Amino acid sequence: MEAAQVPSVPSLPSAFRARVEAALEAELVRRRAELEALDPRATALVDELRRLLAAGGKRLRPTFCHLGYRAVGGEDGEGIVRAAAALELLHTFALVHDDVMDEATERRGAATTHVRFAALLGSSARGRSAAILVGDLAAVLAESLLRRSGFPAPALEAAFQRFDAMRLAMAAGQYLDVAGAGSDLPGVEHVARLKTAAYTAEGPLAIGAALAGAPPELEDALRAYGRAVGEAFQLRDDLLDGSAPDGARERANALVDEALAALVGAPGDAEALAALRSLAEAIRPREG
Repeated sequence: MEAAQVPSVPSLPSAFRARVEAALEAELVRRRAELEALDPRATALVDELRRLLAAGGKRLRPTFCHLGYRAVGGEDGEGIVRAAAALELLHTFALVHDDVMDEATERRGAATTHVRFAALLGSSARGRSAAILVGDLAAVLAESLLRRSGFPAPALEAAFQRFDAMRLAMAAGQYLDVAGAGSDLPGVEHVARLKTAAYTAEGPLAIGAALAGAPPELEDALRAYGRAVGEAFQLRDDLLDGSAPDGARERANALVDEALAALVGAPGDAEALAALRSLAEAIRPREG
């Protein structure tokens, strides 16, 4: 029912997405060779990451990173491709660990990592352990790829400040979710702000903007947009799976309006800001 009422979220433009996919594959092929040199059996870890990435996904975090960079007038190049790809690896880490915590059996129509490794290794406990290691590897590779993106040291230092703050918020939000801290709408929204908004939209936008040397007023506008649209995205997902609290649809629409308002008068690149507005509207849950 909800699927018919909530539009899909557009993914990266095909040309940039293809470059992100190529960067991810090149990184994983390189890392597979390193693992094979250590012990061929360990290549199962990176092979699982390749399987997960090949299963699809909207690449929403690379999209926001790229648009944050473009909004500041950043020049196209392989550096922003690698930085954007790093955020997809971080997302993969979060998904794998989230599936372990939720005891999920399927993602995108295929077996989750811990289920797949339980079958390969002969026990649920070993499957969970292997999945944690797969997620850990994705987190390590995400940080490494961002560090090696090729930007000047001052830009990287600024980006890593935002990357670190984003990861801290992710951990806090995930813990609060596990602890059951969000049951009513304010609680759900607080957890969503930390767990989802921080690394879905606000963090990637801030990282992209920092890599391009954003002035404070533009980064502030992008962050305000990202916080609102990231929370709306989480409420939208809750509506889709039927777990949303009362008032979630109205609040998600209000958050989209907040996101759009944050960009009014923003001094950034007009084309990138227009793309951000389109993304916000695509996330808006329509009245049923």
